[in-house]
Amino acid sequence: MNVLFVLGGGNLNTQIAQVALFLGLKKEGVNAYLIGAINEEVSDYIKSQDESAFFLKLHPEKKIDSEYQDKIADLITTHNINIVHFISGKAARSGLITLRKFPKVKAVIYFGSVSLHWYDPSSYLTYLNPRIDAIIGNSNFVYNHVKKQLFGKHKEKAVRIFKGYSSEWFSDVTPFDYTTIGIPKEAIVVCSIGNHRKVKGTKYFLESSNFLDSNEQIHYVLIGENTDVPHLDKIRKNSKIKDRIHVLGKRNDVPNLLAGSEMYVQSSLSEGFGRAISEAMSIGKAVIMTDAGGCTELIDEKSGIVVPLKDSKGLGKAISKLANDRELCAKMGVNAKERILNVYSIQRTVNETLSLYKKLLHE
Repeated sequence: MNVLFVLGGGNLNTQIAQVALFLGLKKEGVNAYLIGAINEEVSDYIKSQDESAFFLKLHPEKKIDSEYQDKIADLITTHNINIVHFISGKAARSGLITLRKFPKVKAVIYFGSVSLHWYDPSSYLTYLNPRIDAIIGNSNFVYNHVKKQLFGKHKEKAVRIFKGYSSEWFSDVTPFDYTTIGIPKEAIVVCSIGNHRKVKGTKYFLESSNFLDSNEQIHYVLIGENTDVPHLDKIRKNSKIKDRIHVLGKRNDVPNLLAGSEMYVQSSLSEGFGRAISEAMSIGKAVIMTDAGGCTELIDEKSGIVVPLKDSKGLGKAISKLANDRELCAKMGVNAKERILNVYSIQRTVNETLSLYKKLLHE
């Protein structure tokens, strides 16, 4: 079985689950070849895990890239590829055109949100392209959404495979020392991470600071892109704890920041699965989240708390509950880590992906 694994771009922290899937498939005997916008950090990690791994920095420079298509075709021919597995929708736009020349090669694509719609013409260039043989939804929520966008026998293309994680990826992470940014050592640190667009519901996280009911010194830490937009800054300045809200912007040490915190909060309006949530759980942190879709599948009542959408008061109440009971907070973190190990492990993802490959080749 020869598989061409087409990655997107980003640092190791954003790509670790997909890189680990590639490496895991290799360990299971798959002849896997990796291409993508691979930076030095990702390259070094792959080499440290498997010196024999074949990977190549190759990605489209434009929406339809003929030169990229030719290179994909050469790789398929040279390595006798049976399956092309797209992680990147952008790469799939050009890659799927190449696959028209190879009718026997199976095409798999990964999807992790609920933004796919059958009435969107552009979707037929990627995820709903007739050339696709299987669309992997990374949660039940995403899987059901994808299935609704398909018609007739094409519904069978939808497959649910959870995006697995591993606590081992974070075993050497050193907790960030929050005293370096003025947060007392005895304080409770609450993190929220992401690209803070409207769908992330960040305003509700910030507004929850006005509903805290605790004698503990609680500090909010906001990490990621778009953290400094005017409407969020206004909410921060009007907060009862404005001096305890720290806006750090985009960072490359997210695992360290999570490790140094007490809990993680995700206030999204819609969420496919939640990479930051998976990271927080893998590191052993209790999670508070809104009822935003697939992300709620990650936790149970022993590992986190779910509150209604747009419920700033509910978020404040949940944060206060864990801040007031540090033992409960720590126990939920332990349970969260165990849940990743037992339910959402990377090995499960590897096994289910391999089963999908075998099914497609058998067909």
